[in-house]
Amino acid sequence: MPVTGSTLYRRLPDGTWASEREDGGVDGIEGQPVADAASAGGPGAGTLVAPAAAPPPPTRRRRRIRPVRILLVAVLAYVAWLIGLGVYAAVSLPRTDALSPAPIADTPGAVWLLVGSDSRADLSAKEQRTLHTGDEEGQRTDTIMLVQMRGGSPTLVSIPRDSWVTIPAHPTTDGTAVDARPGKINAAFAYGGAPLLSQTIEYNTGLRVDHYMEIGMGGIVQMTNAVGGIDVCFDEAIQDKNSGLNVKAGCHTLNGKKALAWVRMRYADPKGDIGRIERQQQYVRLMMDQILSWQTLVNPKRQLDIVNAVLASILVDQDSNALDLSRFGLGMARVASGSAELTTVPTLEGDNWENGQWVLKWDPAESAQLFDSMGGSTPQAATDAIDAQD
Repeated sequence: MPVTGSTLYRRLPDGTWASEREDGGVDGIEGQPVADAASAGGPGAGTLVAPAAAPPPPTRRRRRIRPVRILLVAVLAYVAWLIGLGVYAAVSLPRTDALSPAPIADTPGAVWLLVGSDSRADLSAKEQRTLHTGDEEGQRTDTIMLVQMRGGSPTLVSIPRDSWVTIPAHPTTDGTAVDARPGKINAAFAYGGAPLLSQTIEYNTGLRVDHYMEIGMGGIVQMTNAVGGIDVCFDEAIQDKNSGLNVKAGCHTLNGKKALAWVRMRYADPKGDIGRIERQQQYVRLMMDQILSWQTLVNPKRQLDIVNAVLASILVDQDSNALDLSRFGLGMARVASGSAELTTVPTLEGDNWENGQWVLKWDPAESAQLFDSMGGSTPQAATDAIDAQD
C-alpha cells in the first residue's frame, strides 16, 4: 500500500501510464484513457514504475558579439569624436575685428588672409631670449599669404613683407586722418592692425578678403610641438645667430623652437626674404602633412593637443563660422597633398631703395596677370597710378 499523500504509477499494456490511488482505483495520466487494472495482462502488466522525467526547459542561446558590429560602433564613435572636436574648436577660436572697414565688391571664391605676426606680446622675457625673437615692441608681419578657395584646387600666394605698395587712407590711433601713401606692406599691419592690412591687400590686388587667420611666433612653437615636430633635410650645416638656428647637414626632426628659427631665418639665406617665403610655404605643407598623418588620425591625445595649441595661438575674424573653417581645412589638406597652386607675387629684380630702406617692388605686368587669373578686379592702387600720370 502506498504511503498516504504519495502516488505510484504503472505502465499499462497499451503503453500508457496510470496512477494507483489508496482506494485501489486507477486514474489516467495526461488525458490518457483509464485502463482496467483487473483485465490488464501481458508483459509488464501490473508493474509499478516511476514516471519519466519531465524534459528540461529550453536553454536560451547566448548572443554572439559580432566583430562587424563592434567595428561599426567604434567607427561611429570615432567620427562623432572628430566632429565634436571640430565643432568645439570652431566655436572656441578667439576672434578679432580683422576685415577691411571699406571692403571692395565680392570677387570669385573665398579668399583667406593668413598672417604670421612677429608680436612678442604673448612671450615672456625668458621665451624671447630662448627663441631669439628680440624684444621689439609693437607688431609687424613675418608672413603674409592669400589662400583662395575656388573650385576644387586652392591657390596659395605669398606676399613678401617688404613689398612696396600703396597704403590706403586711414585714421591713426589718435584719430588723425592720414592720406594714402606708399610704404612697406607690413607697415600697414603696424599702423592699423589686421583691418588696415586687409584693406591694403584689397587696395593693391583687387581681391576681396573674406576671412582672416593670424598666428603668433609662440603659436608656431606650440603647433609644431603638438604634432611631434616636422622633418626637414639640410644640404649643409647652418649656424645663424639672428634666428638661433644651429643644425648639421642631413635630415632632422625640428621641434617648435628650431622650426620657428628655420621659418624666420633670412640673414643666413642667400635668397633673403624670398628664401624665407619658400620655407614658410614648405612649413605649411609639412604641418598639414603631420596633422593628416596616420599617427595623428589614430591618436586622440595628439588630436586634442593640436586643438588646444590652435585655440592658444590662432585668431580668426568675427565672421568665420564652422562651415567656413571646415572648407578652409579641406583646402589646406589639398595644399598638403600637392594639388594646390603655390606661388609668390612676382617682383622686379635688382636692388630697390625707397626712403632709405630696401624694398621689393612688384612686377606690374606679371602681378596684375596673377591677380586677374584669380578673378580680381582692377586694383584701386593701379587706378591711382594711372590718374597720377594724367
